[in-house]
Amino acid sequence: MSKATSKTVIHKPPTKPQVTRPSVIFYGAIQPEPAWQTNLALSLSDLPIDILDPRRDDWDSSWVEDISFPKFKEQVEWEMDGAKFADMIVFYFPPGALTPVALLELGMYAASGKVVVCCPEGFYKRGNVQMVCLRFGIELLATLEELKEKVQTRLVEKLRA
Repeated sequence: MSKATSKTVIHKPPTKPQVTRPSVIFYGAIQPEPAWQTNLALSLSDLPIDILDPRRDDWDSSWVEDISFPKFKEQVEWEMDGAKFADMIVFYFPPGALTPVALLELGMYAASGKVVVCCPEGFYKRGNVQMVCLRFGIELLATLEELKEKVQTRLVEKLRA
């Protein structure tokens, strides 16, 4: 599913996005509500960009998380394909959220040069996130507001290039 919010187009699985403008994909905690992804997308809505939001509207928690289960495989492939072509990969690790998959994904993409990370104090694996960011020269942001500013700044730079 794809939907436009002002100048921004938000793409969600399972629809394969056609991205031709600067783009960002969101990784990180599925919770808390209200969704940080919605909050971040709203802060970017005045930019002519594409946002890839992996939060699947028809996700069913009964799905088997195994490569043999077609819907699960489709979801993970959508996310991995999106990270490959997105200009920026944004991670948010809030306190109270358990995010083992997002931690794995941070390790997968840390060397890409496309990663932006926000990990406030209180996140249960903050030390590990700090070490990955230090190792790969990734700036570690402490608040959602800092994340919004950094993502917007980088996208505006990309639009001007």
